[in-house]
Amino acid sequence: QEPTLEPLREENPEPPKKKRALLLMGSDSDSDEETPVDNTVERYKVELSANLDQCPLKWWSEHTAVYGKMAHIARKYLGTPATTVPCERLFSLAGHIVQKRRSSLSPDNVNKLVCLSDWWKRE
Repeated sequence: QEPTLEPLREENPEPPKKKRALLLMGSDSDSDEETPVDNTVERYKVELSANLDQCPLKWWSEHTAVYGKMAHIARKYLGTPATTVPCERLFSLAGHIVQKRRSSLSPDNVNKLVCLSDWWKRE
């Protein structure tokens, strides 16, 4: 009879990492406790709606003390321009700079030429 090879077993094997379990322990979705974020959102929901004639950015600026981080996030996203015109102009300008004869320009040089061209037009 040939001897059978058994896998080598460690005396004190390390327990598996419990990262996922720790993450799940921190967020108990069944709890009845409200967090400060929940309170802020609920307060916002019952607040009278902003006047449609009033600028939303101004409204959030006036209510920063009440809503804190929520006001900061709202101002961040409401402050984004609702137009693509600046991007369109930039791509158009870059298209004029990068042509068949200039296709081997490095990205750094293209950036420099776009900036110089834009500054030149502003003067």
